Amino acid sequence: MKHWTEKFFVRQAELWLHFLDRGWRRNKMTVSAIVKILRKHGIKKGRLLDIACGNGRICIPLARKGFSVTGIDIGSVYIDDARRRASRNRLRADFICGDSRRLDRLVAGTFDAVLSVWTSIGYYDKKTDERLFKTIAGLMRKGALFFVLNTMSQEYLLQHFCTNLFDETDRYVVLHSGNVFDHSHSVNRVKWIFYEKVGRDLRFIDECNMHLRIYSLAEIVEMAEKTGLKFVEAYDSLATLDAAKPDSRLNVVFRKA
Repeated sequence: MKHWTEKFFVRQAELWLHFLDRGWRRNKMTVSAIVKILRKHGIKKGRLLDIACGNGRICIPLARKGFSVTGIDIGSVYIDDARRRASRNRLRADFICGDSRRLDRLVAGTFDAVLSVWTSIGYYDKKTDERLFKTIAGLMRKGALFFVLNTMSQEYLLQHFCTNLFDETDRYVVLHSGNVFDHSHSVNRVKWIFYEKVGRDLRFIDECNMHLRIYSLAEIVEMAEKTGLKFVEAYDSLATLDAAKPDSRLNVVFRKA
């Protein structure tokens, strides 16, 4: 049986591309925070690796700022779109279609920073993420930074949990139905149901059951430190870079000593 990520990000790639496009409208704050943190640690240029890059909403603006960027994503539709966007803006960027679980086979050399933005950690299980963190650490040069940003945390989910939610765009309505958090395994299970707006009606498109491993701040720090990375700071808001609160999402930075 195919993993849910295959159905969600590959089979329905054109549908999800619509939601990735929305991310471009909100990317300025994230990119600005990344640049500010990089400069704080003396990184004003160099190689950046963006894992689960989508259609380049983070790494293309960073390429515009002079960084040499490589983006990895499982969806060929997103990678093709990212390449078109980079070409249209006459930017040099390397985009690779591939599974992050095989990251060591996709890229070579070392990077000055590695990015994981928008809850792309936790798609599989803890053992898989531990291997990913180990691979990431091996791709980082001394002094390089690893960013885990805009990622759901166990602390935030427990404080703001809702059984049913919805999201609406100009074209779609998405129901997040039957949200269940398995606290004993720290796994959130939810069904996403997609409807397209047709006049004043809604037309069913598809549905997908998601299973996401949700980490606490302490678990993320522990996984990173096991690979030799050093915890730098956790933030509550990327807009202000204020220190994390007890119920903040994961906005964490690590450094390779």
